[in-house]
Amino acid sequence: MAEFESKHKKALVIGSLIGALLGVGATYLMIKAPSDIDPEAKPDPISAGEILNLTGAAATLINLIDTLRRRL
Repeated sequence: MAEFESKHKKALVIGSLIGALLGVGATYLMIKAPSDIDPEAKPDPISAGEILNLTGAAATLINLIDTLRRRL
C-alpha cells in the first residue's frame, strides 16, 4: 500500500510540473502577443486545418502523458 501511495505522489508531482510548464508557456505566448497590429486590420480566420493540427497535437500530448503514467 505504501508503494502505491509513493507512485501516486510521484504521478501528482510530475503532472503538476507538466501543467505548470504548459501554463507558463501559454502565458508567455499571451504576453508576447504582437502589440503593433493595426486595430483596423481584420485578422485571418482560423482554418479547419489549423484546428485539426492543434487537436492532433493535444492528442499526442495526452498520449505521451498516458505513456509516462504507465511507466510509473
